[in-house]
Amino acid sequence: MSEFAVNLRDRVRQAREDVRNARRDSDEDRASAVGADLANLERLAAEHGVELPEQTSDDARA
Repeated sequence: MSEFAVNLRDRVRQAREDVRNARRDSDEDRASAVGADLANLERLAAEHGVELPEQTSDDARA
């Protein structure tokens, strides 16, 4: 796997965790902002054919 793909996957993992944490803390503004970043990272992954780990049920609610 390329360094780009590894970095992108790590950034997606971190963004998913950040969204979960923001929601847990009832910080909807942060959850929304990080969620937008996450959507951009997922779009970038799709454009470059980088497979991302499946979302867990917790991620899907984020």
